[in-house]
Amino acid sequence: MTIKKPLFFLLLSFISLKSISQTNDLSSSPYSLYGLGLLNNLNTGVTNTLGKTGIAMPSNSAINNLNPASFSAIPSNHFLYEVGVKIQQETLVEDGLQENRTNANFSSLAFAFPVSKRSAIGLSLLPYTNVGYFVTGVANEIEGSNLEYIADIYGTGGLNEIKLNYGYSLNKRFRIGVSGSFFFGKIEENETNYFDTTILYVNEENFYNGFQFSTGLQYDFNDFFSLGAIVSLPTKLNGNQENTVFLSEFGVTSTVEESEEKLDSFKLPFEVGLGLQTKLKENFFMNIDYKRSFWDTTNQKDQSGDFVDQDFVGIGTQYIPSLNTTDYWKRVHYRAGINFDSGYLQINDTKVSNYEVTVGLGLPFNKRNNSMINIGYSYGQQGRLTNGLIQENYHLVSINLSLENIWFVKRFID
Repeated sequence: MTIKKPLFFLLLSFISLKSISQTNDLSSSPYSLYGLGLLNNLNTGVTNTLGKTGIAMPSNSAINNLNPASFSAIPSNHFLYEVGVKIQQETLVEDGLQENRTNANFSSLAFAFPVSKRSAIGLSLLPYTNVGYFVTGVANEIEGSNLEYIADIYGTGGLNEIKLNYGYSLNKRFRIGVSGSFFFGKIEENETNYFDTTILYVNEENFYNGFQFSTGLQYDFNDFFSLGAIVSLPTKLNGNQENTVFLSEFGVTSTVEESEEKLDSFKLPFEVGLGLQTKLKENFFMNIDYKRSFWDTTNQKDQSGDFVDQDFVGIGTQYIPSLNTTDYWKRVHYRAGINFDSGYLQINDTKVSNYEVTVGLGLPFNKRNNSMINIGYSYGQQGRLTNGLIQENYHLVSINLSLENIWFVKRFID
């Protein structure tokens, strides 16, 4: 069986989605105004419907991007790849008022394959942060006077993450892995200021890039209980800003100023995570994950918000009635999960926390391999109606096409 066509089209898709990910809005959350935007909580298909858990789960049938050690479990001659999209509907609540927003875009692109009997590599492209906010009617005072002007502010963009994973099996039970992530992207803010007959436009384009190193391990105590751990080292993202100011008077627009400057580095924190996976029965397993991100040590502030240590706890379960049956619905993977995220942003002395429940199905294509469509639904709530915060309730649908192919197997034609 030839691999040239699948690999060619996969790389072509990777390049195309790389361009899309830098330009399209992936969020409409007001909390994306802070820092580099809202951190993306979606990953590859299976983990999305397991309460965002999977640190101890091997990549033996689908890509698990949460732990590089999992990649060494990919069977020999097997090639895994997937692409995902998401649709999210949000309801923003503040002071008894509600506003509905909807956005849709790609959520993941990944592929992985073994390079030896004991090791495998994987490459993925995912949004890392999402920016999409629109603030209207902001009243500002003109310096040195009692006069005010009104401003509208629109932000878009975000950062993307290209992640290279390598996993190696020390023996049948112990797996280790390393990964390197390259972050890049643009965050653009357009501000329109209204002064009677004059309009002042300010366009800021902020470009960031940087590299982060992570490592992980997985250990199977027996066939029914596994432990996983991950560590991500702190790093700095370098930034540059291009600033353009336009002035419009009596319908005539002219450029007032153009400038470039280097921005302060944005610091990503040290992060650790632990995960457990247990098989309650041969066809029923459970994941439990805990992660902590040490944002306090970055000493960063953003407007009225502070970056604080973040805790994540998640539980996920999967049930497969039977793999050896002709009954299609007994071969479907049924998944559910729940998680709580304490939040990394503190506004008015209140953390912007998030909780979420997830359900999903893995719909197999056939009995010959692990190819399937993973469909997930999540309901979550971010922020709360205290201390002037906005409560964001959201419904999210994720669809991931997860495919498995076999390399170097000869076809026999009768």
